[in-house]
Amino acid sequence: MSKDHGPVTLEVYSPAGAVDAQSRYAPRLASLEGKTLGELSDGMFESQTTFPRIRELLRSRYPTAKIIPWTEFPNGLHTIDDEEVARLIKQKGCDAVIVGNAA
Repeated sequence: MSKDHGPVTLEVYSPAGAVDAQSRYAPRLASLEGKTLGELSDGMFESQTTFPRIRELLRSRYPTAKIIPWTEFPNGLHTIDDEEVARLIKQKGCDAVIVGNAA
């Protein structure tokens, strides 16, 4: 039989570890109204299911935003620092991109 030693305090750490930014990104946009947004996917997690829902939510909140679906970019292009990805994003006039979608 165990004795009750009172309350216990546990400190829990994320198993993912610390995240240190290694590069500086552009500042966040003040609003997505009137902006062009691109969707990028590596095809690893249900893009065909989640991106339409994300798109629907964005369109309801920002009706003047233009969204370029992930299907208009080559599948697997999901690394924002890749030169080809950067060229396509610029060519399509994207102000911002949604990079992947994970569980």
